[in-house]
Amino acid sequence: MSALDVLAPAAGVLVVGLTLRDVFHTLFHPGGHGGLAALLCRGTWSALHRLSDRVAQLAGPGAVLLTILVWLGLVVAGFTLVLWPLVPDGLTYGQGSPQGPPLLDALYVSMVAISTLGFGDVVVQDPTLRWLAPLEALLGFSVITAAITWITQIYPVLSRRRSLAVDVWSRTGGDGPAEEVDAATAAAWATQLAAVDVDLVQNTETFWFRESDPRLSLLPALGRLDTVAEQHAGCPEGRHLARALAVLRETLQEQYGARAGDSPAY
Repeated sequence: MSALDVLAPAAGVLVVGLTLRDVFHTLFHPGGHGGLAALLCRGTWSALHRLSDRVAQLAGPGAVLLTILVWLGLVVAGFTLVLWPLVPDGLTYGQGSPQGPPLLDALYVSMVAISTLGFGDVVVQDPTLRWLAPLEALLGFSVITAAITWITQIYPVLSRRRSLAVDVWSRTGGDGPAEEVDAATAAAWATQLAAVDVDLVQNTETFWFRESDPRLSLLPALGRLDTVAEQHAGCPEGRHLARALAVLRETLQEQYGARAGDSPAY
């Protein structure tokens, strides 16, 4: 038994395990941060926002799509490493199926397994290892299902944030002169800000979704909310709003390393 027969499967299991851990922390652990997903979101934003405002609007959706593709690619790569030592002696090639380089054949078997195509032209001989194909198919299907759930969670979060921004914009005068709002509205906005704060902690990827319409953006709304908090500084509702704003900015600083007034990403 060569070193490859031991190290490649061990590396493959490690890659698959770390990928599943990242999926879990990104999708199923509220407040947890999948390191890979966070890195890809930040990297996509850094790469695109320098090009143009229009291209920067693709940073959030693009990062989510890229994260899903990388997860699936890592699962394929992990099982490829597990299968690599089995090629060619541990595989059965169907009639007319060409035999290629061991690594490429292992990659082919892995991709067929995760796609659940089941061509049957190349299969694992060892009965104890034949479970690798259905296991990979199950994991791939689970990642895709989890990713769809992730996407369905993102847009309600964005909708809550956009609704707050539009409400603040319209009630404070829109594009016209600033208008004063009542204390009850200030209290309602403080409650909505608390929900936005929780969203930014639990759905970190939404921070990188940039709005094309400034009326839908949270950043201009925060400046207007500061003014409202100052207008009602002498009453509990105003102080409540001021505290909610402070907590949100603290979350932004700790979570993303950006103060609310410094980042155009939301």
